[in-house]
Amino acid sequence: MIKKISAALIALTLSVCMFTSCGKSSSSDADTSSAAESSSTSDASSENSSSADSSEASSTGDSSQISQVTAKDPSLTIGDKKQNIDNFVMCTIDGVDIDFMTFRYFYFYTIDMFTQEYGADLNTISNAKGGFEDLLKQTIENIKNNRIIVDKLVKENNITLTDDDKKKIEENYESTKKNFSSEEEFQVQLKNAHLTEALFKKNLEYAQLTEKISNTLLTNDGKYATKRADFKNIVKDTSKYACELHIMIPFYSEAELDAETQKTYDSMTLDNKAQAKQKAYAALDEASKKKVQEAAKAKADEILKRALAGEDFSKLMTEYSWDSALAGKESGYYFSPDNTAFPKELIDKTFSLKENEVAKDVVTHEIYGYFIVKRVPVDMTYVEKNLDALISDYDKPIINKLITEWGSNMKVTYCDGWDKLNADSIT
Repeated sequence: MIKKISAALIALTLSVCMFTSCGKSSSSDADTSSAAESSSTSDASSENSSSADSSEASSTGDSSQISQVTAKDPSLTIGDKKQNIDNFVMCTIDGVDIDFMTFRYFYFYTIDMFTQEYGADLNTISNAKGGFEDLLKQTIENIKNNRIIVDKLVKENNITLTDDDKKKIEENYESTKKNFSSEEEFQVQLKNAHLTEALFKKNLEYAQLTEKISNTLLTNDGKYATKRADFKNIVKDTSKYACELHIMIPFYSEAELDAETQKTYDSMTLDNKAQAKQKAYAALDEASKKKVQEAAKAKADEILKRALAGEDFSKLMTEYSWDSALAGKESGYYFSPDNTAFPKELIDKTFSLKENEVAKDVVTHEIYGYFIVKRVPVDMTYVEKNLDALISDYDKPIINKLITEWGSNMKVTYCDGWDKLNADSIT
């Protein structure tokens, strides 16, 4: 199952990885497959990756063949007037001035987020009612989460970068540069990522600070982390914590395959089988998709009857479930009622059950399909072995709520003409 990822305090680290993957994707033919995997996390990575010819040309000094510059030169237009962006302050958050280049980076980073999550590019966003305003609001939130709140936690908890931290930052910077075929290629990809060298170094610095915040405050019995001893008591309270098993029957699971795919289907891994079924399902018209969904629901209903009749649930999971993350495992999923990493439908159903009880109806999720759900007792041996990871998952919604509260209490003032900004204002 695909988990949702908490965005709080991780965006800078991700952005560093995203930019680094640009370099990997432009180094050589040998890196092509790994680059493709890296670039799947970032539109910028795939958009800016260069061909093998570009790499070869760069190594021979032919700068005309360096990867194409896809980003425009930085500019700001308010109304009909082009602004001098040197030291231009876009907004002030909690007393901290946000210069244009920093704002611009987060602005395009936010567009990338929208594109990845909703498939919406800048034109789509700006054409939607209130879309551009939402983009600006989310840009501000990303700056809060990845700059201002980091600064707040650093200041309040006397967190500093040691000589070893600074050495690590410099090593990360140098190793990133080495991923590119030349200095020219590095500069091209910096520009394509809406970065300058100074801003990239600043991102590396904040990524290091974020790691220190996570290690000292958010985990390991830190200031904002649930203490290990407390957590061991929480998991014993069935109203506060649960373990769930399920059999997932996706909408696409009963789609018919073409004869060629069917020949190798039985030897495929579960993930590859899912991909084959998804492809067949996606090619259907709406009426045909509905019939496949009905067949999947009938399959889920039949499995539910068998589970309620007392058949071994784990064996049914092994035989029928499409959740590869849970395949062959009996540990189950552990969560609290306010967990945001799993579908709310599963969480609500689980907490409505007694331990060792199977839900009497099939749970439907609009994306994943159908679920037969069973609640099982929390395994304290498993909890002990995975204590810190489980605490981290448990604390995510709590910490996210704190971050939201901190952000909502911050005063924001905007530059003159803020209300005149539009999709053509920032390049």
